[in-house]
Amino acid sequence: MKKLFTLLLLAVSGYTAQAQFVDVASAERYFQLVDTLKSGKRLHDHTWQQFLAMEGNRQYIENQNYKDAYLNTFRKTMEVVYLPEHDSLLQVRLQDNQANYLTYSIHVYKAHEAELRQYLAQLAADKESYVSTMYQSCYTVLPKRMQGRNKETGVYLIALGNDAVAQNGNMVLNLWAEYKFNQVMPGAVGGHELHHLLFKPKRYEVAEKDKSLLLMLQLLTNEGVPDLIDKKYAVAPHVPGDMQWGTYLLDLGKQNLPRVDAAIRETASGEKQYSSKEIRNQVIGMSGHVPGFYMADVIERNGLKKKLVAGMDNPFQIIHLYNKAAKKDKSKPFIFSDEAIAYLKKVEDEAKIVN
Repeated sequence: MKKLFTLLLLAVSGYTAQAQFVDVASAERYFQLVDTLKSGKRLHDHTWQQFLAMEGNRQYIENQNYKDAYLNTFRKTMEVVYLPEHDSLLQVRLQDNQANYLTYSIHVYKAHEAELRQYLAQLAADKESYVSTMYQSCYTVLPKRMQGRNKETGVYLIALGNDAVAQNGNMVLNLWAEYKFNQVMPGAVGGHELHHLLFKPKRYEVAEKDKSLLLMLQLLTNEGVPDLIDKKYAVAPHVPGDMQWGTYLLDLGKQNLPRVDAAIRETASGEKQYSSKEIRNQVIGMSGHVPGFYMADVIERNGLKKKLVAGMDNPFQIIHLYNKAAKKDKSKPFIFSDEAIAYLKKVEDEAKIVN
């Protein structure tokens, strides 16, 4: 009996050690502020500042580098959306969602308030199942050697937009995006951000002139591979128009690939040496989503996803696998030049792994 009790205690302790910290306080507080505004009362400055200082909100604001001016605009826009006295102004703004996108994005929370509150309550009542779906999604594109739980990773649900970020070892997820994506693929958005926290790439040492190219390959892998978790669902008819990032990233990525090829060839010939900033701003886009997702998509649809995942800690492989997949693809996507491929092979052969 004593032995059985000990085994049960160890099992429970093991489960507790794996439990993930999930904080829904910022999202819950948002709806409390909404209730105040709907009653016709404005928010006190102290109340607003306390809301922004809540941990989930604070980390998101830091990640997005939001300034006071934007946060004040957000507050005023919340008043337009929720204060009854501003209903006429609200209706005018909603006639042009693009010109008044912030109004639209906050109004989405109002239009779907009942279902969002219900979803949040369900999530809060079963946090472990919620987190488990993220790990399941994440593991679909993460090598087994990197799979594992980190109990120190916090998951914060907030209501300040429609995206998600990995910040300071934590995940900050906006409620609206979580709700919409979980209707299509549970855990997809959180799984993407979790991937950033669990992925451990090899570190390479290359010649000075090739460092920006190595950075480019790392960024393409770092965003392109986890984009296979969620961006494939960010298309019509799964999500609203303003959340169809997958379609946008695929179209832009397709257009962008010749620029990547040119950058590799120019570096190879010595015609130009790119800085890290130039690589980020002129060659690729959105931290590697462009054209990383497009490349990963071509690789996946041509049966090479397993190889991509298995060797993703080697940043050089994404170009080689993409080219192999592109040559098989019936849609005839862009193929990297022999010159670019040869130079990347040379850089890889001369590179040193330092971890």
